[in-house]
Amino acid sequence: MRKLPAIRGRAKDREGLLTAIQLVVGSRTGRHPGRTGIALVVAAIVALTLQVGARPAAAAASTFNQYTYSGSAGSRTYYVYTPVNYTTGQRVPLIVMLHGCGGNAVDFSNTTQMNALADSKQFIVVYPQQSSTYNGCWVWAGLGNQARGAGEPAIIAGITQTVMADAAHWNVDPSHVYIVGFSAGAGMAVVMAATYPDLYAAMGESAGYEYKALTNGTVGPYLPNGGPDPILQGAAAYSAMGSHARVVPVIAFQGTQDTTVPPINGDQVVRQWMETDRLASGGTYNGSFSAPSGTVAGQVPGGRAYTVRTWNDPASSEVEEYWTVTGMAHAWSGGSTTGSYADPSGPSASQNMYTFFMAHVLVLPPPPPLQIAAVAVGNVGATSGVVTWQTNNAASSRVDYGTTTSYGSAVSDPALLTSHSLTLSGLTSNTTYHFQVTSVDGAAQTQSSADAALTTTAPTIYNLFVSAAANRSSASALQAQTVGGTVYVFVSPESGVTRVRFWLDNPQMVGTPRQTEGLAPWDFAGTAGTGTANPFSTTAIPSGQHSITTAVDRAGGTDVVTSTFTVSNNAPPPPPPPPPSAFSLQVSPAADRSGAGALQGGTVSGTTYVFVSPATGVTRVRFWLDNPQMTGTPRQTEGLAPWDFAGTAGNGTANPFGTTALANGQHTITAAVDKSAGGTDVLNATFTTSNP
Repeated sequence: MRKLPAIRGRAKDREGLLTAIQLVVGSRTGRHPGRTGIALVVAAIVALTLQVGARPAAAAASTFNQYTYSGSAGSRTYYVYTPVNYTTGQRVPLIVMLHGCGGNAVDFSNTTQMNALADSKQFIVVYPQQSSTYNGCWVWAGLGNQARGAGEPAIIAGITQTVMADAAHWNVDPSHVYIVGFSAGAGMAVVMAATYPDLYAAMGESAGYEYKALTNGTVGPYLPNGGPDPILQGAAAYSAMGSHARVVPVIAFQGTQDTTVPPINGDQVVRQWMETDRLASGGTYNGSFSAPSGTVAGQVPGGRAYTVRTWNDPASSEVEEYWTVTGMAHAWSGGSTTGSYADPSGPSASQNMYTFFMAHVLVLPPPPPLQIAAVAVGNVGATSGVVTWQTNNAASSRVDYGTTTSYGSAVSDPALLTSHSLTLSGLTSNTTYHFQVTSVDGAAQTQSSADAALTTTAPTIYNLFVSAAANRSSASALQAQTVGGTVYVFVSPESGVTRVRFWLDNPQMVGTPRQTEGLAPWDFAGTAGTGTANPFSTTAIPSGQHSITTAVDRAGGTDVVTSTFTVSNNAPPPPPPPPPSAFSLQVSPAADRSGAGALQGGTVSGTTYVFVSPATGVTRVRFWLDNPQMTGTPRQTEGLAPWDFAGTAGNGTANPFGTTALANGQHTITAAVDKSAGGTDVLNATFTTSNP
């Protein structure tokens, strides 16, 4: 059995709680005078980072700034709200807010009015923003996004840790960090609480789903009958916690008339966390959904009725709190209509989540002594080199470097990580540099590596250039440029090169290159048949700093060139969802595609024939199986009609798709349909295989 921190708290005054709930509902700035703390009460962890530069003294006015996070799992834009009159001399809580499908950071801040509450209560608010690639939906239902250290959980945790580590702008209390989500964001908040219980003290959700309610990557309205057994999902969430397992307090909101995320899903969130917390407590806490510790019925003056159920541990400390709002649809209770999906007639979810959070403190046992290992150097060029290393604890780090052991220059990594990689740039060619890594973990333990050295190569004649024209005219060096819209990036000169590989935001050149060119000209986005450069649309990546790294293979070796540049595009609100596609995925029992019907929602077995219809108005179709994110190489690419998932035979009939090669259960086929009139429609069809 895991040895877990104790759970304790003050005895709760139930009569005071009843009175307080009735007084505060609907208020943004009130508090529950009768609510007391539970959760984990242990000594607070001091999180700090090594920063280059001084800390500003204060910020009298509030700020709402956009940033870009880039890590090994990917990049996302995020916004940070710093409240009015905040100074870095104040150690304050941090609340991370995850918007729903089609939403964005600004809209969600308007809906929840969490920024106004932050002004009143003094805390930092972080709003990670999902990429438009996924229609603004956090993909909580994808297997690649349901575990620690990978996918969207790693990105959101990385954003959280980056803000916590940035002592130049904020002074976050690591014992008061919380995660909140609405709809798809709520589904992801549940995942975050299960996969990073050592980071978030408590979790709040509205209109969400239990852990792993789905695993097929589908995003959209679904689960009218709920997900799997919450007892099983509770065990799955406990397993996802791993060695970090602990009781995670949860507050949930659910509208009784929500048809997008029906009420059974809210019930299952609470029941799942009851089981997870039972296991994490070693059986000390054993809440029963049908027997809450307390139930309060209330009414917002002039607004909606509501019921609040709470469940306490044996020390009378609250572990789960569940608000059901009568008549509320898919909305943020007590929200503002200046944003989307708000129901101002309900009790304030923002205020009540904040009050719940302030009663719960996270503290973890001290980590083992910090160690630095596997310090190495790679990709050394004429003006740069990459230093990599490992730490046994998550830590922020810095590399000091210079031509002597006095160093004199430094580059820092503010994120709390165990695998580190930093690029030393602006070096002089044919020169030996000394460097040393220093790391600081969340418990303020510091460790430094031994001095090491690298020697830069002779100057390269190759460089990355950017042009506004496909013919590469009027080009200039990409390094330190600010670009926007469509640009054309290439390596010059062309002669003396046998191959060029390109990476975006990956100076360590890990994994498959974004583009590999075997013939000149050497274009980052590839070369058109006419010899002109293909365009690189900077609108596909967040505004902020990025890098392109290229490995130029030449006779006698490889030159590595990295250029850092800034993307600056206007960021209008996300566009509305696209209209329904005229195309669909069909399935037939016959190779001639006769008797076909929609694949979506179907149950198939044996040999089937899957295709896109209609066949006209299409130039190309790419297919993926169980990969709705469409990552990597498609399973099948068709350049001529008919558009068959398994390819087309020489006689024009469809090749068979043998479903017996798949496990019985739910699967998806995704098709990217390139249209003759321009644009691409993305089709997703979820189906069930059932073979003997």
